[in-house]
Amino acid sequence: MTAPSPDALRKGRAFAVVMDEFKSEYVDRDVAVDVIALAVLCREHVLLVGPPGTAKTSLIERFSKLLQTTYFGYLLTRFTEPAELFGAIDVESFQKENVYRIKTEGMLPKVDIAFLDEIFNGSSAILNTLLTLVHERTFVNGSHREQAQLISLFGATNGLVDDPVLQAFSDRFLFRCRLDYVPDESLEEVLDSGWEVEAALLDGRAPTAVGPQFRREDLLELQSAVAKVDLGPVRPELASILRSLREDRITFSDRRAVKAQKAIAANALLHGRPTAGLEDLSVLVHLWTSEYDEKVIRQVVAAHGVPVDAGVPARHVSEVVADIKELARAVQHVTAMEDLNEAQRRAARLLREIRTGRLEAGDSLALLRDVQLGVVERLQQLRRDG
Repeated sequence: MTAPSPDALRKGRAFAVVMDEFKSEYVDRDVAVDVIALAVLCREHVLLVGPPGTAKTSLIERFSKLLQTTYFGYLLTRFTEPAELFGAIDVESFQKENVYRIKTEGMLPKVDIAFLDEIFNGSSAILNTLLTLVHERTFVNGSHREQAQLISLFGATNGLVDDPVLQAFSDRFLFRCRLDYVPDESLEEVLDSGWEVEAALLDGRAPTAVGPQFRREDLLELQSAVAKVDLGPVRPELASILRSLREDRITFSDRRAVKAQKAIAANALLHGRPTAGLEDLSVLVHLWTSEYDEKVIRQVVAAHGVPVDAGVPARHVSEVVADIKELARAVQHVTAMEDLNEAQRRAARLLREIRTGRLEAGDSLALLRDVQLGVVERLQQLRRDG
């Protein structure tokens, strides 16, 4: 395989510099910018998880302008019609030529970057169309299948869903990024930067953009260069991490495992490296599916010697003990083998949290052993009852 060219490596570092400048426009959003940058280099999609008012819309709109790309944004409700996203029927073609066609100009199928707020509120018709759009980059327009130019779709949600149908759609978003309100110590900085924006709007001026832009043409070149990064040196360690995640019953589909390689390669390219190293495996912490799995994935990755930031803070021992006690009560009422298997998985995750989360383990371990014994006893009873 041909390695990325020196010019591509130079542009990768230049893109990283632009992203660093972009971070200065927002308070406490460095991780979000890192995830967004990786997503566009991989031509993958991101779920932004967090409450309203955390700058999700502003972040993506500004990012699209920075890349000189076309943009479409919309807030979904349960009443949103497909035409609001994909375009209205071409009445003239229908009347004169008896041809059913959608006018997609300026709509989601014809843009580079899209942002859909409250994405899981979409109807089945909308989500099915989006599934084809994000997975195949195509849009069925009447009797024709059109190629979409979508680079990345960013979906925002207050929380992830439990519905199996929606989970299948959710899995098409490779990256996850949690956004919360800024910490107390950053409030003055938020007030200052936010007032500059509001004052500009009151004065009839567009808010001043900070930092250089990055050409869309250069972005497309970097996307091609991602495929040329050598992943050979890290693939054995990646496989080892994935096996550990399976042992802990962490949800990580084969599709995500394969696509994770793009994220690893993109991270190497951002740092001007033609060959991926152990540090590039740190991007795996952004590929969680379940919110509960986020902390465990971070712990597993760190346990394999990959440098990762602190991320989700370790829970207090009292919180873990409360979870163990709740699990112990639930085990006593389990009547289905599937629920018992889930109880075993929860016990395994709690055990890892105790061992790797620097918690005071004494009472927690004793309680957890009681839970595991209870699982075994219930398993034996279910088998006796046939």
